[in-house]
Amino acid sequence: MNEVSLKARPRTDAGKKVAKMLRREGALPAIVYGSGESPTSLILDSRDFEGFLRKTRGESIVINLEIEGMEAKKVLLRDIQKDYFKNSLLHADFQQIKMSDRITTEVSLVLNGIPIGVSRDGGVQDQSIREIEIRCVASEIPEHLEIDISKMEMGETLHVSDLSFENVEIVTDGEVAVVSVLTPMAEEAVEEVLDQEEPEIIGQSQEEADSEEAES
Repeated sequence: MNEVSLKARPRTDAGKKVAKMLRREGALPAIVYGSGESPTSLILDSRDFEGFLRKTRGESIVINLEIEGMEAKKVLLRDIQKDYFKNSLLHADFQQIKMSDRITTEVSLVLNGIPIGVSRDGGVQDQSIREIEIRCVASEIPEHLEIDISKMEMGETLHVSDLSFENVEIVTDGEVAVVSVLTPMAEEAVEEVLDQEEPEIIGQSQEEADSEEAES
């Protein structure tokens, strides 16, 4: 699997006020934990981290975390806290690993091909999940997992239990649906949905209002 490097600095001060000040200065508070070591608070450059996120696009990547004044650590990005109202990053969590460890993580699913039920029969492809939880040796974590769906026919559903990948143990529940080829909604059914009656207005009807106005 690919490996990328990310630079960080140790952080000695803690607290919400310190974190807010760091973010105003273009830095991102973070933490790294795991491998039996005490957690280490970090400071990342927000622009560098955002560039890392764009580059990896959510794929599972082993990160060579280069911490100023310390030995580099092999880590996985475990969590990102965001402020969705301001569209900004708040905090990042990393887990330190050894390349020989068996790791449980999530990887993206990539669908290859167009189902026969879509290209030949006019069905509709519906992907239910886009990531799957797996367990494998850290050095063999795939960036993503590819699934050939070209032979799927109308009405067929591919479940997690149907998947198999070399050197990877699947953790996600086998009954979870991954992708389905659905029968398209009939034109009559679509028209029926679009042609629903207007909701009844609760309260005085227009006829009653007109009648009272005429009497007054």
